[in-house]
Amino acid sequence: MLGKCANPGCRCEFKRLGTGRIYTLHIAEPLRWGLPANVKQKVVWLCAKCDHHKKVQFDHEHCQILVVNRHAHLQQSA
Repeated sequence: MLGKCANPGCRCEFKRLGTGRIYTLHIAEPLRWGLPANVKQKVVWLCAKCDHHKKVQFDHEHCQILVVNRHAHLQQSA
């Protein structure tokens, strides 16, 4: 369920489609992700403000959602 922004530091609540970005991942082992056995997709949302400078990455090994800086690679190469 999309209740709030995936960024732990943000309090923005999901209210309607078309704002921010929805990230989805098809999963084969939902129980490892903490989901019911019949769920085959992990879905998270970043609000428009956070999506401007953050992005979601799925850590397949640890079955976690990571929110990382979108432009981190540009800062490192400068």
